[in-house]
This record gives sequence, C-alpha cells and structure tokens, in this order.
Amino acid sequence: MVNQVILVGRLTNKPILEERGDKVYSKITLATPRSYKNINGEYDTDFIDVVLINKVAESFIEYCKQGDIVGVRGNLQRLKDKDLEVHAEKITFLSSKSHK
Repeated sequence: MVNQVILVGRLTNKPILEERGDKVYSKITLATPRSYKNINGEYDTDFIDVVLINKVAESFIEYCKQGDIVGVRGNLQRLKDKDLEVHAEKITFLSSKSHK
C-alpha cells in the first residue's frame, strides 16, 4: 500500500513555529486550484492543511512567506474528528511572491 501525496499551491497564512516537547511543528494551509472549471465556468480552489515537523518546519519558516508557491510531498493522516491533513516529508520552494 502507498500513502503518498504531492501538492503544489500558494501559502495562505504566515507560518508560525510551535514547540511541543522535543519537537517543533508548524501548520500551514495551501490553496490549490483545481485543473477544471465548475458549472459556472470558474476554477474552484481547495484549501489543504499541511503539518510540518522539525527540520522541515524550521527551514520552511526561514524561507517562506504568505503568498509563496510551494510543492509538498507527504502522506495523509486522519484526525480524531475524521478530517484529513497532510504530514509533509519534503518541501520544494517554487516561487516567492514579492513582499513590499
């Protein structure tokens, strides 16, 4: 069995580090547009929660800002309330939005 997810999207929030015990976390949301139009002729966008842990979280905080486009490789994890989130294994920095 394989549980592997690859996403490319725009970062919707400013990443913030949280410490829990000996681990460092960050939870981000990626806006990922669909590749097809809806019945109204518009492209819908999905907002997907991604959890970053330890070194992945630390490097992400250092190099990414809200609005940047990133690639995420990870796996799906089910939460207690039956929602799903992606746990990132690797982040690729694709482009940086100009911040003035």
